[in-house]
Amino acid sequence: MSSRRDRRAIPVVIVAGFLGAGKTTLLNALLGNTAGARLGVVVNDFGAINVDALLVSGQSAGTISFGNGCLCCTVDADGLAEALSGLAAAPAGLDAIVVEASGIAEPRALIRMVARVADPAVRYGGLVYVLDAVAAAGTHVRHPEIGGHIAIADLVVINKADLADDRTLAGVLAMVGELNPTAPRIVTTEGRIDCDALFDLSDRPEPGDDLPRQLTLDELLRADDRGAGEQGHHTHLHDAFDSVSVQVVGPIDPRRLAAMLERPPTGCYRIKGVVWPAGAAEQFAVHAVGGFVRTERTGVRRMPAAPVSSLVVIGTDLDAGQVRADIEGLSADPDLDDEFGILRITRHLPAASQLSND
Repeated sequence: MSSRRDRRAIPVVIVAGFLGAGKTTLLNALLGNTAGARLGVVVNDFGAINVDALLVSGQSAGTISFGNGCLCCTVDADGLAEALSGLAAAPAGLDAIVVEASGIAEPRALIRMVARVADPAVRYGGLVYVLDAVAAAGTHVRHPEIGGHIAIADLVVINKADLADDRTLAGVLAMVGELNPTAPRIVTTEGRIDCDALFDLSDRPEPGDDLPRQLTLDELLRADDRGAGEQGHHTHLHDAFDSVSVQVVGPIDPRRLAAMLERPPTGCYRIKGVVWPAGAAEQFAVHAVGGFVRTERTGVRRMPAAPVSSLVVIGTDLDAGQVRADIEGLSADPDLDDEFGILRITRHLPAASQLSND
């Protein structure tokens, strides 16, 4: 019997930021605006989350199950890997897991911890770093270490923009650009960002599958949504993000592909797609966030005469023309004899897959 984890590793998205930046606000907003998704949430200060609005149905052993199908674990750093594996194994199947960094570990340490989780059912899904638009500049002066946190972020969310004047906001954007010139930046109010930029809902079981059906979050936090209709918080959240989709006919060069996945274009949050690398008679799914790459065998093993690879780049302020040119430039030279090039792709397979060609 197949399982959800056989087909797609669950992305683990880390949300970090200085005290008061709005991490928990973003987390609650993400839950509330993620229609149709099921999320796992890992925190170590659960009291900050709006439990009543999340319609808690039960709690045991540090895990809270929401009535809408979301789960939340309360853990310390030592229990993170176990919590992630436990959430990934949930019978209902999650679309993503969100880890709130506050009180658990520094962002760099958290990234290492998530990236080293041996369970192939989970994969690193990116570091989202939250800044208070009004306080960010002063906080950076008093606590310069946050500059290093911003520098490694895969997405920087500049929150509380409604409280900052244009000059202050421009200063924060400039500061972030200097510290991390390649990461996408999103300016928000009340932490509202588009979940579609962070993870996919497209890998749902098809009708007739014996996998558990997905529950929805359409009504989550509806009662606590203050003024959303007036301010349009639930509409056009995706407008802040760009996506570029390109198809390439013919095998693609695995070395050039690996280089693009490991060093994404400026403004890119993540890259996803299915590809036919030269030197491999099978199709691979690829995922990349901030230079962290994961590849998976799709199970399609016979390369067609005219194979088509499809890649999608998601981010902000992308140079669409350059991204298209870069992807189209991945086409393999028909005379290329690169016996070991495919290793640049297969080295990013989960450990168990690397040991088996079955």
